[in-house]
Amino acid sequence: MRRRGSAGVLAVAVAVAVATVLSGCSGFGAITLRTCLPARLHVAPAIAAPGGAVTVSSGPADCDLGYQDGHVYTLSIVVPRHRSPAETVTVDASGRFTATLTVPAEFPEGDAAVVVDGSPYDHCDDTGASCAGYTAALAIRRSSD
Repeated sequence: MRRRGSAGVLAVAVAVAVATVLSGCSGFGAITLRTCLPARLHVAPAIAAPGGAVTVSSGPADCDLGYQDGHVYTLSIVVPRHRSPAETVTVDASGRFTATLTVPAEFPEGDAAVVVDGSPYDHCDDTGASCAGYTAALAIRRSSD
């Protein structure tokens, strides 16, 4: 059996690594190589009562999102089988925004999420698969006055 030299082994290793990245099958594939994502969402307070308000915000991204003047996000609060009416907010070029959402009075208690549409999270890769999404946790609890 013929032995390959270290250059041949290195060439095979590089070819496998390139194929893995290009196919999107690695943890550092096409998503992180080409996509700028917005900064983390913040929701305050983290626990809100039905009928109460929460402030949703995000700071500037660490990269160029490519947003033009007038870019908007659509925000909703979601719990199983319920979704609040959508609210729109204008986002600056860096991705920074602040919005106030009202938890619908009919929402049940439990775990909820603030969901943001209109960011690069909506179109994370070219295969049609989605990223985790641009969301933040929120708990709905009736106040115990």
